[in-house]
Amino acid sequence: MNEIEERRIREVAIGFPEFERFSTATTVTGLMGILMSDRWPKRASDTTWQHALATCTRCLQLETDTSKARSAFVEAARQAGLKVLPDDAWQPIRRIASANSHPPVQRRQPHAR
Repeated sequence: MNEIEERRIREVAIGFPEFERFSTATTVTGLMGILMSDRWPKRASDTTWQHALATCTRCLQLETDTSKARSAFVEAARQAGLKVLPDDAWQPIRRIASANSHPPVQRRQPHAR
C-alpha cells in the first residue's frame, strides 16, 4: 500500500460559529480533512474552496509547497467567514504621529526644595 507522506505546515486553527472549539491542522492532510468536513460551509460555486482543495492535493503530489497549500486554505476560510488563528489574531494598532500633530503634553515634575 502506498501511504501519503505527511507534509507539515505551520499550525492553523479554524473557528466554526456553531462550535465552541477550534479545529486545528498541522499537516496538509489535516487541512483537507477540515475542508471536506461537514462543518465547512460549502457552496456549489465556491471557487476559493475548490482552489484550496486542489492546491492541497497538488501539495500531497509534491507539485507545490506547503506554504501555498496553507495560504489557499486560509483564503478559503476567510471567504467562508471563518476565523483563522493565528493569522486573524487580534493585533494592537500602532498610532503613528503625523507631521501636523502636536507632541504629547509633558507635565513638569515639581522641584525638590
